Amino acid sequence: MVTIRVVALLLLLATPLRAQSGSASGMMSAAVRAYRDLDFDAAAGLLRRVLTPPLANGIDITQRARALTYLAAAEHYRGRQDSAIAVFQRLVALAPGQRPDTLIFPPEITQLYDAVQTTVPLPRPIAVAAPDTLPRFQAPLPAPPPPPPPPAPPSPPAVLQVPLAAPPADVIQDNAPAIAATAAGQVLSARGVTALGFFGSARFHRLELDVRYAEGQRQALVEGAVALRFLATSWLSVQLGPHARRFDTPFGAERWLTWRLGGRGDLGVAGTGVSGHALLWRALGVDVNVPPGSGSASGGEVGVTLDLGPRPFWFGLAYGIDQAQVRNTGPRETVKTLTLTVGLRRR
Repeated sequence: MVTIRVVALLLLLATPLRAQSGSASGMMSAAVRAYRDLDFDAAAGLLRRVLTPPLANGIDITQRARALTYLAAAEHYRGRQDSAIAVFQRLVALAPGQRPDTLIFPPEITQLYDAVQTTVPLPRPIAVAAPDTLPRFQAPLPAPPPPPPPPAPPSPPAVLQVPLAAPPADVIQDNAPAIAATAAGQVLSARGVTALGFFGSARFHRLELDVRYAEGQRQALVEGAVALRFLATSWLSVQLGPHARRFDTPFGAERWLTWRLGGRGDLGVAGTGVSGHALLWRALGVDVNVPPGSGSASGGEVGVTLDLGPRPFWFGLAYGIDQAQVRNTGPRETVKTLTLTVGLRRR
């Protein structure tokens, strides 16, 4: 009878623990989904609940380290750099070898972790005295020397000073308005012709609309494009839209209209102020007037962007190559472009 009561009591105690662990796991999954959806405020709130008792009592060190990593990244993208550094210091103290996964987190997060790791002192090994195994009949040992004076208290660890940087171009902060806009002036060079134009974009959560137009030397070169972008992650996006280019040739004005589908990747180059991008696209449809007909086209672009941090200004330099060919005609036509952009970002 006593055994049955003990077993029943153990089952009653185990049930809340299982429910608590399941609740912590479910809340952790919800926090990861919110982070991937760029909802950093919600992700930070859920992760802090996971790391606070009683939910913290139901997760192991590996799960706690994972929660700290996501929390530090969320605080970084919320613009709370001091909180991100403090969370990474907790992570280094808890699991020194638990570095953020480079397949999940962008380079700026791993670089911030590496910078924090160098400022956190490693724990000192604890010396354990060996037991006295001398026989009892041995002469007593001489009195030990007086203990040395206590060492001076260690100086506090250096505080890592990391400038507050703006989030990457493909990340939307939750504490910012849902709509962000960018306006910029551009200088475009193609086929030896320089054109002046503008670039503008408007973003709503994960969707962004880009518009570009340039014209130079009495319409010797006219170029315009509209693209709708979908921000799949903080560093990867896909885009679709028309692109038109008109330029003078010895045989008259030549006009190309292409419908482009492409993918773009953005990665940090030097800290959080300098980033690079690469774009590849392929035409879903091509329309040409000289010679008339349709064909195929593809191309790409690489560039670098300098962001001035808290200031709204940014600068960009990009180099692109477009190749097109009209069906059943001569060799492929190649157009190389160099674009300088000076922009103003409003959030």
